Amino acid sequence: MRKIFLILGMCFALLSSAYAQQKVTGTVTDEDGAGIPGVSIIQKGTSRGTITNIDGEYSIDVPGEATLVFEFVGMKDVEEQVTNRSVIDVTMVVDAVGIDEVVVTALGIKREVKALGYAMTEVKGEDIVSANTVNPVLALQGKSAGLSIGASDGGLTGNSKIQIRGVSVLNSNNNQPIFVIDGVIVENGISNASADWSGNANDFGNILKNLNPDDYESVSVLKGAAATALYGSRGINGAIVIKNKDGRGRKGLGVKVTQSVGIDHVYKIPDMQFEYGPGTLAGYVGYGEKDENGNYYKFDVTQAYTRDINGQQVMTKIGNPNGDGFLWGPKYDGRPIEDYDGVIRTYEGYPDAMLDAYDTGLSTNTAVALNGASDKGSFYLSNSYNKREGTGPTNEFDRYSLLFKGSYNLASWLRADASVSFTNSKVTNPGNDLATSYVFSNWAGWYDTKRWKNRDVWQASHGGTPNGNYGDEYANVPGNSTWFNYYLDSQVREEQVTRPIVRLTADLTDWMSVTAEANMNDYTTFYENKDLGTGYAMEGGSYQIRHDRDVSRTGKLVVNMSKEFGDFNVNAMVGGELWDQEKSFSRTWTNGGLIVPGKFYMANSKQTLGTEAKVFGTKQVNSLYFLGSVSWREQLFLDITGRNDWSSALVYTDGTGNYSYFYPSVSGSWLFTETFALPSAFSFGKLRASWAQVGNDTNPYDINRGYGLGNWEVESGNVYLNTKSTTLVDPNIKPERKNSFEIGADVRLFENRLSADVAYYNEAITNQISTVPLPSESGLSNMLTNVGTLTNSGFELTLGFTPVRTKDFEWESTFNYWHNKTVVSDLVDEVGEYKSLAGYVNYGNFRVGSVAFEDGEYGVLMSDTKPKEDANGNKILTWRSGQHSAVLTRSYEVQEVGKINPDFEGSWDNTFRYKNLSLSVLLDARFGGHIASFNNKYGTAYGMMETSLVYRDEEHGGMTWTSQYPDSEGQTFHDGMIPDGVFADGQEVVTPLGETVNVGGMSYQEAYEAGYVEPTHASIWTYFNSAWSSGVVNDNWFNEVKYIALRNISIGYNLPKSLAQRIKAQNLYVSLNARNIGYLYNSLPNHLNPESFRGTSSSASYYERSFTPYTATYTMSVSIDF
Repeated sequence: MRKIFLILGMCFALLSSAYAQQKVTGTVTDEDGAGIPGVSIIQKGTSRGTITNIDGEYSIDVPGEATLVFEFVGMKDVEEQVTNRSVIDVTMVVDAVGIDEVVVTALGIKREVKALGYAMTEVKGEDIVSANTVNPVLALQGKSAGLSIGASDGGLTGNSKIQIRGVSVLNSNNNQPIFVIDGVIVENGISNASADWSGNANDFGNILKNLNPDDYESVSVLKGAAATALYGSRGINGAIVIKNKDGRGRKGLGVKVTQSVGIDHVYKIPDMQFEYGPGTLAGYVGYGEKDENGNYYKFDVTQAYTRDINGQQVMTKIGNPNGDGFLWGPKYDGRPIEDYDGVIRTYEGYPDAMLDAYDTGLSTNTAVALNGASDKGSFYLSNSYNKREGTGPTNEFDRYSLLFKGSYNLASWLRADASVSFTNSKVTNPGNDLATSYVFSNWAGWYDTKRWKNRDVWQASHGGTPNGNYGDEYANVPGNSTWFNYYLDSQVREEQVTRPIVRLTADLTDWMSVTAEANMNDYTTFYENKDLGTGYAMEGGSYQIRHDRDVSRTGKLVVNMSKEFGDFNVNAMVGGELWDQEKSFSRTWTNGGLIVPGKFYMANSKQTLGTEAKVFGTKQVNSLYFLGSVSWREQLFLDITGRNDWSSALVYTDGTGNYSYFYPSVSGSWLFTETFALPSAFSFGKLRASWAQVGNDTNPYDINRGYGLGNWEVESGNVYLNTKSTTLVDPNIKPERKNSFEIGADVRLFENRLSADVAYYNEAITNQISTVPLPSESGLSNMLTNVGTLTNSGFELTLGFTPVRTKDFEWESTFNYWHNKTVVSDLVDEVGEYKSLAGYVNYGNFRVGSVAFEDGEYGVLMSDTKPKEDANGNKILTWRSGQHSAVLTRSYEVQEVGKINPDFEGSWDNTFRYKNLSLSVLLDARFGGHIASFNNKYGTAYGMMETSLVYRDEEHGGMTWTSQYPDSEGQTFHDGMIPDGVFADGQEVVTPLGETVNVGGMSYQEAYEAGYVEPTHASIWTYFNSAWSSGVVNDNWFNEVKYIALRNISIGYNLPKSLAQRIKAQNLYVSLNARNIGYLYNSLPNHLNPESFRGTSSSASYYERSFTPYTATYTMSVSIDF
């Protein structure tokens, strides 16, 4: 509490400060004579300044010979020489073109847009906060050409996949940009859970969820190497630069209070079928009625009911005798059914069962900010609390954020800036694969969630889950352990992020300044897992805790110079930087269960505790860099930068290595509309070009492998020994290098009512560091070396329209389009035919892996389950005699089947303003790239998805015929289909009449017409074409992703000033926002969520595992400025 009063005291001290120089006062007005609040007035050549109050009035103490610069967004800058005047009134005019627009670039340097020789995008902070997402990065979707953002299946706090202009690093799954918050670099980690083997998508998120969008002033997207070269190797994937608010926005004391409430509504699931109930495949029926010979009607899946003791046809859920979790059985027809608890109920499906598993998520966010400024300095103090209850059972998120930023003019030539941000967040029970239980289990389709989700069902009176051995009533109900784990187990991760910054700036002359800065990013996490035992009296259980810490520290010294020489303006910056990072963790867990069930402490472990701890990730990078800028008559601009890094990650133990690397950049722009007298339609025109290099090192300890501790068990006891890594390191390994070239143009017409910004780029990232296999006889497995090159090339287009602009009404429209292609080349011979990136091309649930091969795209998808074809391209069929049906044949040859990356992406953003009312609508789209869906694959095979209805009966395209095969003679079926394919050479079949015939080379249609075969049963065709043992790549589960999303709709209203003044406020703003509303177009079968990829790895973003439902977020916010 004392610290808070001290901070507040400093804030008010700033406001009451004065400086004994000549006082200049005045009023800044617009063309209509109205005062403009928030205009920045800076003494030229210094950092000394002030801003206008609500009435446009200002006061500043400056020397009599000073020059004042008046700046305001959307207005043309004005310069006034004081010349001993005490009153200077200024009229500012609208700059429709925005030629003097200022943005934040690398290292936090503010630059005019016209001077930039590369493409970048700046997004306003208020556009981010309105989206109401835990991870504020998702609010950038569709806001910038070249910026690809996708959600994961991790639920409320799940990570997001972010890529700028493709992939830069072959050996890392993390190709995401860095985030820079007020000059502090934060690395954006990924989630990389295995979709092939793990059904658990638990995703606590990364550090980005601890960012507070309430504090954002602007977000800059830096794309190419020229834009990020000054960030060194950490900027190789691009940068998202966030500038937080400060107190310079107003004079005097201001208070802003914002309150928002929202809901997360699960409104739709992918398409499942609720026409047919449990039952097995044709040819496998072993229940129901028998014929006169005592045989089951094994092909009659739709009529195979069991019978009660009175001979009445019934069904029973107990033991699920009708098909081992398959839904290939009889239609839901309302007849009696013995339910899991033995009660007779109606035989019916439950279309809302999966929706009933989810709750309506609730969110609240309260933010209070104080800010103020005087001639001596400024401050900003904010405090916010975000509370969310997720849609998954017991899923919660809490975040408390505090930010203080202060600036104080210690003297006319010396300014001190300091800030500290603190965030504490807590994630409880993050979302996992609850939805998959409704697809990949024996309770799909006919499970009544509302009935069986109750605690008195899934928890027995003795404390554990119901068990038939103890006579528990609900022992036969499936899903008991699922609900038990959701509601009684606990996974919690608490995180703390502290980010202090201290900066001192000295104006040595009117053209030179020196800035010294020190900052730190301290990220700590505490994880706690409490698992109750599900046995009798909660026998079993476990407890685990883990601490992680990631600390990075940076020190900088920068000299800035600015000088005019006639028509030339020259700016220069020279700096040095020291950066180091250290990571550590410790973990402890119980073994063998808990002595006292339900009590979570380490001494309660039945067996010896498990423990591990280590310090890792220690790394240091020292850097020198410079920036030189020159402009001529404000129409020709040239930038030259250079940076040299010395990385500890590339230093061998003997002090040698290629640890020093230099990378330059050159960029330029030409405002041709300032050079030529063009028609008045041209408001602004700029051509730009850049070339840059960026280096990249590797992870700590990659080239200096240590020994590990192992043990060898012998009869006399354990022998402990050191083990050495089996990966050899190339002694001549070199740092990776990105060579980037970019050209573009920015043209604006008709007073900025029509604009086009285009860019083409080509980036070759050479010396890719990765592993290659070594011969087994060497005793080693791999060698870490430079293996090849990645080349990104692409095109970006941003079109702006203002179709209507009147005094009261305006319509603004922005269209973004971007395309990127990443090609692999120069692979060393040791790589082999291809390099695996993620997944398995010939094993696993999917049998689809992403690979890289010479002159191929990054992330080509390959599989050995592509259907086998003959020389003419006909699919070859395999005959299953026991089921009288044919299915497709696996090729067992690894072949290309698709790719990860899209062909292009785009967005369309429209804003309509009428007086104080605004409406914004955002669409975004993706076309291309493939998804491999676990749930479509097995959900279709097991008869649960809507795609499994195809050919199942006449209504769904099935053929009707009466069989002549002896084991189904005289029976009429309605589930027939004629496979598209040919039989393999030499294939023999036994005809319905008992003849053995060679049908090799015949199409199925020809064999059918000849009477050699009958139609194939739909359940056999559908199941075996997607099953584990025989499935092939097919359109039911492996598809190209194409969608158009209605991403965001926002309505905002600034209430009249008269109403605001009634509560002593200056401004009162109300908004409604809807996000993730739906898809106008979705190409995936069963309307699978096209953004439900597992994890955020760049090489594995083609897996679907969690069957993510569709969730929309609706938010109402009220903001009051005092």
